[in-house]
Amino acid sequence: MSCHTFLVDTNILSDTQKRRPNPRLAHWLTQQDQIAIPYPVIVEIEQGIHSLRPRNPARAQLLRSWLDGLLETEFLYPAMNSQVARLQAAMYSCRALKQLWFVGPESDKRPGNDLTIAAIAIAHNLPIATIDIWDFEKISTFFPLPGVYNPVSNAWIIKPAAQHRPSLDSVTNSHMTDGRVRAS
Repeated sequence: MSCHTFLVDTNILSDTQKRRPNPRLAHWLTQQDQIAIPYPVIVEIEQGIHSLRPRNPARAQLLRSWLDGLLETEFLYPAMNSQVARLQAAMYSCRALKQLWFVGPESDKRPGNDLTIAAIAIAHNLPIATIDIWDFEKISTFFPLPGVYNPVSNAWIIKPAAQHRPSLDSVTNSHMTDGRVRAS
């Protein structure tokens, strides 16, 4: 069983609903005592269901039933509190991360929620479980994450640190010089 409670990214949960789920990921999920599902993951899954409904209503209904069942299980739901909001605001103010929250006005692409997931992870000191590691690696360059784990490769991309976590003040006050978080 797992010694960590992981904050799961959307790709972890959505993989379970693929025609051919990744067997390593499925096994990893069965080994978890508890997972944490953040607010933006629920939003992304809901968006997917809504966008699927016009072209495949039967599949959308199956996914709706799956999500309803998932949300009735016991999982951790980390609060969207003031610390998360302040961290997210600091991340949105970091120009090097702009491509993660802003897409051009002509783009059909929706901005992702990785910054929000990262803010929740930091505020609640939860390592992130994800298959798509690149955005979180970039975010952690500026805002150190409490760990990023890829269950498919069984590898810590960013190892959980026993080191000093930056205080909220170091994120939200004038300690940001080049966009990187500086511990006070």
